[in-house]
Amino acid sequence: MELRHLRYFVAVAEEVNFRKAAERLHMATPPLSVQIRNLEREIGVELFSRAGRNIRITEAGRAFLHHARQTLAHANGGIAVARRAANGEIGHLSIGYNTPAEFRIIPKVVPAYRRKWPDVHLAFRRLENSQIIEALRRNELDVGFVCLPIPTGEFEAHELTHEPLVAVLPAEHPLATSPSVSIKDLLREPMILFPKVLDPESYNQIEQLFMRAGSAVNAVYELENSLSIINFVAMGIGCSILPDYARRIRIDGIVYKPLRPKNIVKILAIIKKKKSTSEIADAFYGFTLDILSKSRIG
Repeated sequence: MELRHLRYFVAVAEEVNFRKAAERLHMATPPLSVQIRNLEREIGVELFSRAGRNIRITEAGRAFLHHARQTLAHANGGIAVARRAANGEIGHLSIGYNTPAEFRIIPKVVPAYRRKWPDVHLAFRRLENSQIIEALRRNELDVGFVCLPIPTGEFEAHELTHEPLVAVLPAEHPLATSPSVSIKDLLREPMILFPKVLDPESYNQIEQLFMRAGSAVNAVYELENSLSIINFVAMGIGCSILPDYARRIRIDGIVYKPLRPKNIVKILAIIKKKKSTSEIADAFYGFTLDILSKSRIG
């Protein structure tokens, strides 16, 4: 028995007329009559009683009609669900993100995405760059927000925003009233930075800035998140250098100053595996690019 047989039967049962049912189904009357006879033989009961051109649904037919309608409804529902899944409208999406994305990207993208596709369940994991890369490789994440560069060849990536570095100073620091701060201004300052093991590229870049200015960086503390670093700066323990997104963190006792020259920039990107088969990941990736192309990131 095929679904088309159930559709034929329901049409005849509802029209109580082979000719009208055939017109509704866009087919000729004789083949429809043959298909109903075949269905009756397969089930082993008469679904319709026939008297000349007049037909009447039997008790067996009425009982079968209820289940036929249910089966067709379930099938149509399954088709609709499959189509929505293929369009990335339902399902599960796992997103890895870093701190810059938490401030710059997620507030602009996620609320709009949830309004458009409320039936997609979003799961978020706050990770470091290297952890996001590995999780994507293991298919534990569908998409990620990372800072470039990343390993080439494996991932599709699109740049989203550039983050210059800024100096973070205690509010009572002598440089707090300066319009900007240079690396030379910070040579003798105790510095509070991210751990080198968590972000070796940024740490090395800052080290190189200090070396070119004539001194090694004086890193007195290495702390694992921006908020901790800023809190330590507010206590007057030292200064820091952070990406510009840190300006969003408002804490009494600190000031942010542009760092000159602007020779280090963090590039934030969205990435996914090139061979990904996830329609939802593809839809989110494209949606992110579309939303951010229409709004100013900052």
